[in-house]
Amino acid sequence: MARAESIPVAGCRIACLLVKDLPLAATVRANPELRQASFALSIGKGPRAPLGCVSAAARSVGIVPGMTVAQARAVAPDLAVLARNPALEQAAADALLDVAESFSPVVEDGGPGRVYLDLAGLGGLYGGEEEMVAELLRRLRQIGMEAGIGIAANKDIAYLAARCGGTRVIDAGREREFLHWVPLELLGLEPEVELQLERLGIRRLGDLARLDARELGSRMGAGAVEIIRLVSGQTGGPLIARRPGEAFVEKTALEYAIERLEPLGFILRGMLERLVARLKLRGLTAGDLTLSLELAGHRRDERRVSVAAATNEVRSLLTLLLLDLEKAPPPDGVEAIALSVQARAPRPSQSDMFVPPAPAPERLQTTLARLAALCGPDHVGTLLPANSHRPDATCRVDFAPPAKANPPPEPNGHAVNRIVLRAIRPAQEVEVMSSRGVPEFVRGRRISARVVSIAGPWRRQGEWWKTALEAGQDAANGAGADVSQGGLRGGFAHDYYEMALDDGGVYRVFRDLHTDRWFVDGIYD
Repeated sequence: MARAESIPVAGCRIACLLVKDLPLAATVRANPELRQASFALSIGKGPRAPLGCVSAAARSVGIVPGMTVAQARAVAPDLAVLARNPALEQAAADALLDVAESFSPVVEDGGPGRVYLDLAGLGGLYGGEEEMVAELLRRLRQIGMEAGIGIAANKDIAYLAARCGGTRVIDAGREREFLHWVPLELLGLEPEVELQLERLGIRRLGDLARLDARELGSRMGAGAVEIIRLVSGQTGGPLIARRPGEAFVEKTALEYAIERLEPLGFILRGMLERLVARLKLRGLTAGDLTLSLELAGHRRDERRVSVAAATNEVRSLLTLLLLDLEKAPPPDGVEAIALSVQARAPRPSQSDMFVPPAPAPERLQTTLARLAALCGPDHVGTLLPANSHRPDATCRVDFAPPAKANPPPEPNGHAVNRIVLRAIRPAQEVEVMSSRGVPEFVRGRRISARVVSIAGPWRRQGEWWKTALEAGQDAANGAGADVSQGGLRGGFAHDYYEMALDDGGVYRVFRDLHTDRWFVDGIYD
């Protein structure tokens, strides 16, 4: 039995978000076109399957839970009947928790469709309690859901206020006045207990205040005693705060297997839109995606889709998913989908007075995501010098705007003209004619001139321990190895020269010692 506590008159304020029919709300969240439609959720399949939940529009024409599908169709031939989807319900419950966690740091999960949050100290952020209610409603609409909102001094009273429907704020000190008015049906009692109380002429909680708790408990059990304690304000302990959720997952089970990518992409778009709405509530962006497909024949297909730059643009994320599916289509029909996203904090941005303006972080991330969707995540980024002895070896890293860099100080405070080498990529093969081992003439596709002066050679060699396979992998990863330059024989060995030719140019030329071939890889300005 919970510890007895009196209703606080000030300070403690608890809000309750309550979705009465979570299966219906979850279905409408995934299918917004059903919001005003007449539909029902069946438990099982077939014309004899009973209806578990019925929308308000269907109730208005006489359809109630417990009817079979055939009976309901006899009353309303145009009734839409869907199978109940536990995966959608779990995703909707998680989205409701995201709304609460985006609003308050102290949140308790009261079960599917019920969330409690502490409002203490939030007045400076949102204003009064009416403004808090308006903000909560706005965030609920953002995720495509509607919920009753109750605010009171403890959890039980806030829950009863939310069960009244709409929004209801119980002012501090008026809790007992509200409880005396509450009808018994809002308590969700067992039918036998509620029937016994009605036989005693008790219709509201206020009628119970006149009864003796011990006598009522001896006749009707512990449940009746809890009701007396609720009326007297002796229930409702502190919130049991939960750790903020870090997993963002949307799941759905399909009524039939999907074998084509076009309808699968339509479903994935809706799931991505719901995921992005949840991320925006928490101030996060979408990173890498994990797509799990349950296939016909009890098979499973799970794949991870890399996102080069975190973004909340649904179109770019959907393109990445579809490209991955087109590259390796599922081997069988898809019966259920689970899509999870790795949440990332948005990149902070601060303008600098001394550097050129950079694009807004969200626009930059969106552009990078589109490029990754077109070219592949492994082909978008920044090339940096690799940790290698190989000349001009590079590696790819994720793109990030450069930090503010101070220019190097000039010697003695005076400007110095520096020689600049313009690299030639890829290196151009040339023919070098030598006399007694000294180059005298260079001839190539764009060069044909006599050597005026020469410096060198300077030998660069290394990575002799690498096999041909490892060197080939380096070439594929952009590490600078080139088949035409003999780099796949294991390691590299180059003799570099700097040659001034009579055409007026100064070139950097190297000789590959493995193949005895010459290449020009740069020209000095």
